[in-house]
Amino acid sequence: MGRVVIGSAIALALGLGAEAVQPAFEPAVYRAGGVPLLPTMAVGGGEVLFDVAVNARGNVDQVTPLRLTPPFSELFADAVRGWTFRPAKDLGLPAPAHVLVAVLVRPPALTIPSTLGEQPRDVAPARPELPFPLSLVVPPHPPNAHRSGVVLVEARIDVRGHVTAAQVVRPAPPFNSAASDAAWQWTFTPARLRGTPIPSVAYLAFGFPEPVTGGGS
Repeated sequence: MGRVVIGSAIALALGLGAEAVQPAFEPAVYRAGGVPLLPTMAVGGGEVLFDVAVNARGNVDQVTPLRLTPPFSELFADAVRGWTFRPAKDLGLPAPAHVLVAVLVRPPALTIPSTLGEQPRDVAPARPELPFPLSLVVPPHPPNAHRSGVVLVEARIDVRGHVTAAQVVRPAPPFNSAASDAAWQWTFTPARLRGTPIPSVAYLAFGFPEPVTGGGS
């Protein structure tokens, strides 16, 4: 009888141990997809935030705006709908997930702060599973760049909301370094899963319009 009890206890302990080593939630990770060309007629910059629903196959099911700035909102939403991801995993199994995509387009004016263009407008709250930007640092325009470009940066965010890695996943030279350096300086409210802060991944698209030397006309 004693051996049976001990054997049952060992089996239970092994079972709990196997459960404990199951991998934690792994976020969906960008695989491929384009970014739009910036409109040449835009006179100001802008901020756009999206809640991107990714299914267990890694395809985008829905793009929900959280913050809008015309004319950039629909341009980037159309591009993100065509992205593909490595699916998220929850307890080792492919799972649907939500991904934050943040767009920051700097104003085209270089020498005078631009107040032209529409202001960003929050249109929906973010769900707890998403990290949410608290500070959005605008990158400087490289002095040797005379055209436009969009750089996509993958930002790894820890449970305190700090960026621990910033990797360019879709480059646009010569803007890569400016975008990556700015991404390192962003801060976030951390993502939460089942009430607990978790590490997360966000995708930051930095837009650099063709520069002008004034505030626009």
